[in-house]
Amino acid sequence: MDKQSELSDQKKKLIKLQQKIDYFFNDISLLIQALTHRSYAHEHNQKNNERLEFLGDAVLQFLISDYLMKHYPDLSEGMLSKFRSVLVSESGLSRLSKKIGLGEYLFIGKGEEVTGGREKSSILADAVEALISAIYLDSCEKNQIVVVTQTINKIFEDEIKKAELVYASIDFKTDLQEWVQKNKLGVFQYKIIKESGPDHEKEFVTAITINDVEYGIGTGKSKKSSEQNAAIAALSKLKKNNGN
Repeated sequence: MDKQSELSDQKKKLIKLQQKIDYFFNDISLLIQALTHRSYAHEHNQKNNERLEFLGDAVLQFLISDYLMKHYPDLSEGMLSKFRSVLVSESGLSRLSKKIGLGEYLFIGKGEEVTGGREKSSILADAVEALISAIYLDSCEKNQIVVVTQTINKIFEDEIKKAELVYASIDFKTDLQEWVQKNKLGVFQYKIIKESGPDHEKEFVTAITINDVEYGIGTGKSKKSSEQNAAIAALSKLKKNNGN
């Protein structure tokens, strides 16, 4: 393939990727940099995606946190952190990258190509962060964080739903009961200590006591969610006290 044909092929691939993520760059050089692994940059004397990755990590952490805060008001801080970590961990970002076929569009060096760099979780996860950063930088002057927020919400939508199913299936009240019984800690009970708000927007505060000693407090829009959050707090305290 001659140089002109190679450039034409690259241009077509970049257009295809932009169609996949439903975002078209004003400055295409940002997209190219986001897709450029250091191995390729070293061979061709151009910028790699590591600085973009650094910024993308921060942007992604913030916007995913903002999304979860707004859409899951009953989740405790600890659960929000765990929920977020599933989405922005290396394995989570790698899965997302494979879903949109990002590896196909990366610029990687000959050595990485031979050793399967396009499928390596670390390279794919870094590329997602760099891509998010590139979108942010390309759009922030005109739209601040609006466009990158919309893009993240779209490409993470299915992954968030999958993560939600995982957390919806977790019963922390059962976990707490098993922990208390296993460690023979005594009698525990849930008690609603506060109820506020109109009927259509109630908020409940639940306390958990073991042998009349308070171990956790949880807040929620329903009694069930407040009890779950109280159980999370109690479990965290018990495990910390136990050195786990």
